[in-house]
Amino acid sequence: MYKLTFINIQDSTRLECDAKAGGMLISAVRSLVSDGKLQLAWRCGQGTCGACKVRIEHAGSGKMVMLGGKEKNVMIRHAGLAADSPLTVPDTPELVRLACHIQINSDLTVYVG
Repeated sequence: MYKLTFINIQDSTRLECDAKAGGMLISAVRSLVSDGKLQLAWRCGQGTCGACKVRIEHAGSGKMVMLGGKEKNVMIRHAGLAADSPLTVPDTPELVRLACHIQINSDLTVYVG
């Protein structure tokens, strides 16, 4: 199990929960959203709509991360990623990611809002 810490960037409120290793971030938050404890939108859960944008920080932050082709295309359309960006980019808290593409492999701080 890993610890997820959600920080709302609008009002700095924090919410913590545990999540199963290897699961997808979007799956780990569905009940929190359904219960009204977390504000994170999504429509498809498949990585095509771009609604579940988050920023993350974790022990591996600063290293390189390889975006999938689908995630990159959605980020170009919905998050301002440059069309000529490479698939491998620095994994920093400034990088917008899709919660439906993030596999939980460590404790995460997730910035939402």
